[in-house]
Amino acid sequence: MKPPCEIISQEILPAVRAMIAVNLLKTYGLSQKEVAERMGTTQPAVSQYKREIRGYKTLFIRRNPELLNMVQGLSKKLAYKKIPVEELTFEFCKICIEIRKKGLLCEIHKKNSPELENCDLCLREFKF
Repeated sequence: MKPPCEIISQEILPAVRAMIAVNLLKTYGLSQKEVAERMGTTQPAVSQYKREIRGYKTLFIRRNPELLNMVQGLSKKLAYKKIPVEELTFEFCKICIEIRKKGLLCEIHKKNSPELENCDLCLREFKF
């Protein structure tokens, strides 16, 4: 069984990064190098996002208008360089928290671990 944080790091964050990278490439016309610099990643990673080799499981985000707006808003901030690195990290965290609150992580988690049919861990409110 994989804990929720492992699924986030292996499936959710790559999907969010891929959507942002592709959005920056297609909507804002940035080069792969520019996208990599703004996202704090490498040009080869951006190339893999573009070719859907990495982070291609984005359907669960695309089906949810609120999450899609969050991703597009973050893309816009990155496109116009209106977000410091610290805020970028926080925005990724907000997207992941929203995915957990909406139960979308539960769908993925239960597919990977059917024994978690009655689990509600991701829906619980965590106090930090």
